[in-house]
Amino acid sequence: MQPILDHLKSRYLNTNLHRTWLDENNYLATFPLWNLSNQLVGYQKYNPKGDKKTFNNPTLGKYYTYRTKPENAVWGLESWNVSNPLFVTEGIFDAARLTWNNMSAIAVMSNDPSDTVKNWLWTIRKFRPVVAICDNDAAGRKLAKFGTYSEVVEGHDLGDASNEYVDKLIKKYT
Repeated sequence: MQPILDHLKSRYLNTNLHRTWLDENNYLATFPLWNLSNQLVGYQKYNPKGDKKTFNNPTLGKYYTYRTKPENAVWGLESWNVSNPLFVTEGIFDAARLTWNNMSAIAVMSNDPSDTVKNWLWTIRKFRPVVAICDNDAAGRKLAKFGTYSEVVEGHDLGDASNEYVDKLIKKYT
């Protein structure tokens, strides 16, 4: 099995930009989540060997997300000044496809963000284009209403899209 760091790079995670805590012994990666004041308020644990259907289980699930309540948590704020516009996605690996390509992108960890994150996105739209990148399902399309523009991904989600598709998407909005 390849090292966890190599696995993350194969999923287009820029570990030079994004802080990531690695546990090679257990083949896990943990991504810190920040609030809108840039304070650490949670994390998402990623277990490539886990079961995606086991929802938010810290030992069996592929993804486990923890955040302090009532804090709003997003991933990717470190990419804020990389480019204009700001891309918004549901999940970390979707946003990682964009930051890998030197774009500003955040993951809001939901298809229907909290009211505070919604208001923040509405405020951002007044001075910067926000592009909501939606998963190709009914739930994913909910994210569309929070962007200046929105795009429903061909296939299932951006994390699994081809490089050609990602390049085309970036060129469309920059």
